[in-house]
Amino acid sequence: AQANAQSYFVNGNAKALGGSCYQLTSNSNFQLGSVWYADQLDLSKPFDLEFELNFGASDYGADGIVFVMQTVGNRALGQSGGGLGFEGFSPSLGVEFDDYYNANIGDPTYDHIAILKNGSVNHNSTNSIASPVPALFSSGNIEDGANHIVRIIWDPIFKRFEVWFDCVLRHRITLDLVDEIFNGQSKVFWGFTAATGGSTNTQIACLKDDIIVQDTFPICKGDTIPLNARESINQSYSWSPADFLDNTTIRTPRCNSIVPMTYYVEYKDRCNKTIRDTVHVVIDQPFTMDEGQDTLLCDNEAYFINLNEKYDSVLWNNTLSAKAVAWRTQGKYTLRVWKGVCYDDDTFNIRVDNSPTIEIIGDSLFCEGDETELSLIVNPVSASFQWQDGSDVLSKIFNETTDLSIRATNECADIEVPFAVREIVLPNLEIGTDSTLCEGDSIILRAPQQPNLDYLWNNGETGANLTINEPGSYSIVMSEADSCFAYDTIQFEGIPFPNLSDIDDIVLCKNEELLLTNADSYGEVIWNSKIKGDSYLLKNVEGLVEVKSSNQCGIDSIDFNIDLIDCFCTLYLPNALTVNNDGLNETLNPIFDCPKLITFKLEVYNKWGERLWETTDQNSEWDATFKGKPVQDGVYFWVAQWSGIENGLQQRSTDKGILHVFH
Repeated sequence: AQANAQSYFVNGNAKALGGSCYQLTSNSNFQLGSVWYADQLDLSKPFDLEFELNFGASDYGADGIVFVMQTVGNRALGQSGGGLGFEGFSPSLGVEFDDYYNANIGDPTYDHIAILKNGSVNHNSTNSIASPVPALFSSGNIEDGANHIVRIIWDPIFKRFEVWFDCVLRHRITLDLVDEIFNGQSKVFWGFTAATGGSTNTQIACLKDDIIVQDTFPICKGDTIPLNARESINQSYSWSPADFLDNTTIRTPRCNSIVPMTYYVEYKDRCNKTIRDTVHVVIDQPFTMDEGQDTLLCDNEAYFINLNEKYDSVLWNNTLSAKAVAWRTQGKYTLRVWKGVCYDDDTFNIRVDNSPTIEIIGDSLFCEGDETELSLIVNPVSASFQWQDGSDVLSKIFNETTDLSIRATNECADIEVPFAVREIVLPNLEIGTDSTLCEGDSIILRAPQQPNLDYLWNNGETGANLTINEPGSYSIVMSEADSCFAYDTIQFEGIPFPNLSDIDDIVLCKNEELLLTNADSYGEVIWNSKIKGDSYLLKNVEGLVEVKSSNQCGIDSIDFNIDLIDCFCTLYLPNALTVNNDGLNETLNPIFDCPKLITFKLEVYNKWGERLWETTDQNSEWDATFKGKPVQDGVYFWVAQWSGIENGLQQRSTDKGILHVFH
């Protein structure tokens, strides 16, 4: 929908033709259009509307036009065809100008006028208020291509509603429109709807800007305004009395009355009937006002002005008509207020600002021997500021603990921000010198303990003290405010307890030398409380030997016994084998009496020098076989090679002999 320059809204197929005329439908099938006046009618007041309707030039066309009052809105559009664009509005009142015969809804055969409600076009229904009457007194055709004058008159006092067509009264009913039709609502939208179906016509409504004629004119005392009469067929008017009028024979004389007046104007209306209308002039008193004050708004404040009880209407900055407003934007504001038609203007300025804020950028903490730089961001930038010492620089450098404040001022507020700069002095961190740690022992490492300090050991612990029971490297980071840090590291070498290997009792030949070794990398070894070292050379030593090993973590000790004997080596071998499974003398098994046998090898040969068997195990036996088969009876030879200790000396010997085998 769109509103045109004459304050009407057109919808659907309707369009403005110019000259205050609107085409509701074209001469086409199934057209649907509506035109609505922009301002609502107030049914608590009388009205007298005059307009022209053109129903087209085809006597067999369709479907007609409806004058409608409704509360749906200025975009309303009903149903096409026999619904005349009115069908579907509720609540509503419609004056139907119907030029097509629809027998099923009670239409007469002639072009007719009827009054219906609630969007119904069915004359047989309860929504029919006034039954159809001929549009023309003669029951003639209104689809004649001519404009027909229609007049709608409403008197709210007597609840009288009239419909005139071509200067002839066609309907007069008594009905409470407000209560019986619109459920107590007095303001309604009004306009025209039209439709076509299978039959068509071009259907037009022509209206005037002054279709609603004003009967009371307020004047602000001292001003001049034009009065206005309804259009005359011959443009001849007679106003009386002539007081305060500039011309009594024109349609719109100008009036500058300073007192209330009642005027009468005579003219011939478009039906050539002499009309005498009454026009009242009321006087509104001029006034002055000063509502707006130059104002400063701080921190998104609002400037509230409530004019609801003081003036009839207001206009802010030539756009906003709200009487109660809250302004928050800086600028120049204009205000016009009305009492009746009298008005006065005011102008004021609003300035907007914010209370100052101070943002301090930089570290308030710095480490011993360092310094810190603090910078300021002061908003708004127009605010003045100064440090506690009176300086107004944006940054300062501090190298000692200081309590200070910064002050900022503007027209909204005066603020002071306290601030402290602190030098962090960490205590001396020493967890000890490198040391040793005995196996199974524990040591507590201690850092200086203060509530404002944080600790982190290299094993993840976060306390000031750390108990350790393993050798290794331990380090700690001590810090405050995650800004200043101290470090220390200590190394612990692990010292196991002394550990000697057990030594079995020893049989030793006289004059035999034996070097014993029992190394202990964790301690010092002492043999028989007198010989130090990992080794001890035994010769002609007899009895109990005690060994000790000691270090800073403890002592370990063992002991063993030495038997000193005379040593000789004698080999005994049989000279014959009887392999007959009697369990006697079946195998060759050497018997070696040699307490200190070192090496041993025994071989058996046949007479051709072929080696049949050998062993280095003095406990091994030959079963008189070769490659798994028994050897033949005969003479065989053995060779024994050995070494051993005899009387303290190592001896080597080779013995030979003959062996007879019998089966």
